[in-house]
Amino acid sequence: MTDRRTQILFSIINSYVLGGEPVGSKSLASDYAFDISPATIRNDMSSLEKRGLLKKAHTSSGRLPSDKGYRYFVDYLLENGLIGIDPSIKADSIREILDKKNHNASDIVETATKTLAAITNLTAISVTLKKDVNKIVNIELMRINDLIILLIVVFDNGSIIHERIVLNRALDEDSLNSLNKVLAYELIGTKVADLSKKIEKVKKHIKDLDVFLDTLETRIKNNSRDELNRDIKIEGIGNIFNFKEFDDLSKAKKFIKLFDSKEIIKDLLSDVEDESLVITIGEENPIDQFKENTIITSYFTMDSYTVGKIGIVGLTRINYREVIASIKLISDLLSE
Repeated sequence: MTDRRTQILFSIINSYVLGGEPVGSKSLASDYAFDISPATIRNDMSSLEKRGLLKKAHTSSGRLPSDKGYRYFVDYLLENGLIGIDPSIKADSIREILDKKNHNASDIVETATKTLAAITNLTAISVTLKKDVNKIVNIELMRINDLIILLIVVFDNGSIIHERIVLNRALDEDSLNSLNKVLAYELIGTKVADLSKKIEKVKKHIKDLDVFLDTLETRIKNNSRDELNRDIKIEGIGNIFNFKEFDDLSKAKKFIKLFDSKEIIKDLLSDVEDESLVITIGEENPIDQFKENTIITSYFTMDSYTVGKIGIVGLTRINYREVIASIKLISDLLSE
């Protein structure tokens, strides 16, 4: 494609991203320093439309970028190193609030997701994955009342579970202390794969609690599974009202409803261990509900056990240059 047509395409994208209105040849000629007539611009716009990079607006004679046009633009930015962060964004300040010394991983990722929503004025999403559990590093039972026990287990990947278990008979303090000592002796350092054998040994020491111990085993195994260690954060849904498209409340409700179920976001970010920047635009999205959206996510690694992705969901009409830069900044800071 000629440099001039590339410049025209990018100018249309810039105008549409800023104003949300279809772009015509006359406005393009007056707003940008093209040393050609509106008629020549119209011919070039027609050529861009034939190539699928522009499309006609339904309500005017102007043109809009197509998904293919946005893709061409984004690939050009990435290939030519043209992604730039807004100079008003203070990386050092963000680094300070994401300091791992002062907060746990979940809190840091939540703060990072809120920060990304604030600096992009878009809806930010993140998924954090605790890698596979191997061993139990601590276990304790706490008495809530005679028949309800709080189970607390710490795994070697940093995951913690705390669940209430109902007993089939009352358990006094002395009996609970004895049970805690046996569980600590038998289970701390045990691989989850070997848990069943260990629980059978515990049953030999502790009588009349087989049902409770079977429940305890099931709860530990269920909570050690990969899927249950995915933590989803969604922030800044209200930012959609920065876009005139969402003046239509029915469209706004439809977008907001996408986030009612975190299962959809899990599906959206199912490739959490893909260590790359992922950009899907409009029809490229594999999930039907997001065919009108752009989704951009970037991989991060918090520590030996915790990885994730953070990014945005928005209309295809976003400032790709600044948004991609902001996402990369946040994911890089999370990985420090």
